[in-house]
Amino acid sequence: MDEQVVAAVEPQSEAAGDIEAFVARYPFPLDDFQLEAIAQLAQDRSVMVAAPTGTGKTLVAEYAIWRAQQRHQRVIYTTPLKALSNQKYRDMRALYGTDAVGLVTGDIVEHSTASIVIMTTEVYRNMLLEEGGDRFANDENRIPSALVDVGYIIFDELHYLSDIGRGPVWEEAIICSPPHVQLVGLSATVSNAVDLADWISRVHRPIALVVHEQRAVPLEHYYFLDNKLHLVQDANGQRVERFPDVGGEARIAMMRGRNRIYTFGDEEEDEEDQSYEGRKKRKNQSQPTGALKESLSYQSRGGSGGEEGRGPLRSPSGNGSVGATDEETTTSTARDSRKPKRPVERRTPEPGEVLTALREADLLPCLYFLPGRKVVEEAAMSASLHLFTTPEEERQIREEVSVWLEHLPKEDRNLRQVHLLVDLLPRGLAFHHAGLLPGLKVLVETLFARGYLRAVFATDTLALGINMPARAVVVGSLSKFDGQEMRLLTPNEYSQLTGRAGRRGMDVRGAAVIPYSPWEPFEESFKRITGELLPVTSSFVIRYNSVLNLWRPGDIKHLRRICASSLREYQRYVLWEERELARLEKMELRAQKGKKAGKKKGVASAAAISALEKRRKKIGAYPLSRAGAAELEGTIFALRALDYIDERDRLTLKGRLLRSVFHPAGIFLVELITQGVLNDLSAAELAEVCSWFVFDHERRLNNRNVLNAHVLQVRRELWRITQHVRAIEAQANITASPGILPDFHGVALAWSRGMSLTGLLRRIDLAEGDLLMVLNQTIDLLQQVQSAVGQALDARDFWASLETDASTTHTKHVKKYTAQLQLYRERLERLRPMLAQATASLLRGIIIQSRTVPSMVAQVGGEEVPLDAEEDTDPEDIIEEE
Repeated sequence: MDEQVVAAVEPQSEAAGDIEAFVARYPFPLDDFQLEAIAQLAQDRSVMVAAPTGTGKTLVAEYAIWRAQQRHQRVIYTTPLKALSNQKYRDMRALYGTDAVGLVTGDIVEHSTASIVIMTTEVYRNMLLEEGGDRFANDENRIPSALVDVGYIIFDELHYLSDIGRGPVWEEAIICSPPHVQLVGLSATVSNAVDLADWISRVHRPIALVVHEQRAVPLEHYYFLDNKLHLVQDANGQRVERFPDVGGEARIAMMRGRNRIYTFGDEEEDEEDQSYEGRKKRKNQSQPTGALKESLSYQSRGGSGGEEGRGPLRSPSGNGSVGATDEETTTSTARDSRKPKRPVERRTPEPGEVLTALREADLLPCLYFLPGRKVVEEAAMSASLHLFTTPEEERQIREEVSVWLEHLPKEDRNLRQVHLLVDLLPRGLAFHHAGLLPGLKVLVETLFARGYLRAVFATDTLALGINMPARAVVVGSLSKFDGQEMRLLTPNEYSQLTGRAGRRGMDVRGAAVIPYSPWEPFEESFKRITGELLPVTSSFVIRYNSVLNLWRPGDIKHLRRICASSLREYQRYVLWEERELARLEKMELRAQKGKKAGKKKGVASAAAISALEKRRKKIGAYPLSRAGAAELEGTIFALRALDYIDERDRLTLKGRLLRSVFHPAGIFLVELITQGVLNDLSAAELAEVCSWFVFDHERRLNNRNVLNAHVLQVRRELWRITQHVRAIEAQANITASPGILPDFHGVALAWSRGMSLTGLLRRIDLAEGDLLMVLNQTIDLLQQVQSAVGQALDARDFWASLETDASTTHTKHVKKYTAQLQLYRERLERLRPMLAQATASLLRGIIIQSRTVPSMVAQVGGEEVPLDAEEDTDPEDIIEEE
């Protein structure tokens, strides 16, 4: 079934006229699923569209925007990622004009009162929660003041509900959205779209579901083996060639305990020569090195997989190389002769070989996905031995890049990323990942969109909404690290990556290419990644900040209702209903047997359904599971135990502070503030402390930054506070709040004292884009804390109520509490300007540019070329400290 529509549409003349006027704006006919979704919106219904990438879901959102403008309403367009928000902002601004479109993300606020506002879903959720719990008095969802004139909320990439980090934000945003707005949900194809639509209909308002399963451009799947492209599955979904027992040889060898080394090339990379000059010299070598070698090779070391008490079997040389002419030398023993035949080991293909084959098959341009930023960069450099542009194209690219470089300060021209891309771009190659500087990302995206680039090597983040379709997509690894382990891609992830293959209106077919890997058995892996799509599952958790924002003294009922409205509770309830129905059917069948009434299952099912309906009425419309209720009660217990809610059910000063800090580790910052740990810090040191909480990549870092004794004492106090908070959380049986990582420190302190980006790169093992991300997120957190402090100090009703309590009650307890609050107030008053100074200390150079829209541009041939930032310089005293 290609299309599915839930909810019939009654045509009305006014709605039909609206649709005709909108359709007339486009030079091409709209697809049936687009027309159906638009018709639902024209009938004042919410709509959810589930369709593959590249099929034109955004056109439905464009109709919502157009209709809102006809009605003089505003639209909020939410996305899961800042990069996607920035791209939507550029696209919408080109369509509707600069003044009509605004952008609100964590680090950019531009035209926030415009008729069309693009924002991250997290910003939208925060906007809803900041109105407080009084919005939900008497089970009503009153309209927040900022949304009175908003007619539509668009949720792009709705399948992000499954994301562990962002999913809870999406659920809270949908649950708390006022009922007067129409929701437009745009999702990739998922297996449980009907359940998602049913859940939204329960917690917000009825929503129509339109499902379109056909790709805009048919997809062919290829396997790159022995330097050839083999068609595995054609555009009709029919298998062509099969490759049993091919791939995964290295994994089999490791499982058998063979101490073999799977390498790529003859010599190891000189780990000491990490300079750009050294990398440039190695570019002329024929084998990839460094991180790419680590991705394409594996070394199985002593003891893995061998029998207990015995080391791994070794070849006489101690290792064996995987290559096209690899010959193994083994000791002939009786044990060896009884072993099954070892599979043929092949050489792992180089990225340049894959691209050459794609060029010969006329399948360029392509996106080449690999896991890990270093792997991506190394793969791009290894492919730079090949030239994929004509002399004229190379001249045009060099012209644009040279203009870009002329406007780039000398300091930034020496950045490693700039050197690498300057070498790659004229050859028709580039790389793209989250660690890339924002200006470089825009440059790569712009050149690719113009057709100058033949291949962009990227991490999977590029597939999440960024509009960069290509003729082919190479999935360089079928495995990925999910933060806990290496695992095979899910069908949803593979579908997301290959969704970029095939350009609508340009390509007859798209191509997905899987290179041979000694770590992944092809047939088994291909069957799994092309299997049925997995359902969207809730990742909802109850957060301190959400409870405090929705808190109403003496009324836990509405909190229970909101928690019960989550997708997690809906899915738990659906699962419970299925099990309960099966149990009731068995009971009815047994009862019928006893009465000798036969074994008619239909009668038993009817009786079971009737019994289930009675239970539904008994438990109510929003059932909260026992696990959900325990989590809510545990969260409230922890907030009471840590003095965020007092004995009279009112929010304390700490509670008021924490409800305005939306960061997951906000509770630690509030404890540091109220315990006076931050009292004597300078602005730079305050920025440094906040930066610890924004870095969440759990990996070892090579960090040369050294903290002074003052800041080290803050870390000791933070460790003590963390132990105390987590002890309470363990007692409450709730998830522990995220803490800081020991290897990350010193970045914000050095930057605020004047160090350049180049200087930071010398001190810590992070990419340029990562450093910008850390500094920008630190600014966001500083501004959140500053706002929280300001709101607490300016809350006259709060301080007046305390003065009233103190004047009417003369107990020692009240006097002690009043004195403590006065101490808190003094600390907050001193901290308030320091937070502003801390923010200002980070706002310079490339950070200012990265937080500004639009980016600097230059004109080349009548077109805009994105530029970077103003110059950063290292003070001499900071350089000497190294």
